[in-house]
Amino acid sequence: MSEEIEALTEAIQLEKENLLNLILERLGYTEVDEDLFQDLLQLIDAADAKRFKYSKALEGQQVVDKVLKNRLV
Repeated sequence: MSEEIEALTEAIQLEKENLLNLILERLGYTEVDEDLFQDLLQLIDAADAKRFKYSKALEGQQVVDKVLKNRLV
């Protein structure tokens, strides 16, 4: 793995952990079990994967719509 890919992967993971820590803090938790923390991170990973697929599908549909619109105009 290149240094750039490794750095981006670590940055994404850190952002997920920061998000989870922020959510837990807002809910009033100062500490949670490591197993629970990891389970919650897995939920975030699954949601990110789904959101990524939806985002790519949306981008693709926007391109299709733009092409169709420009051809018809």
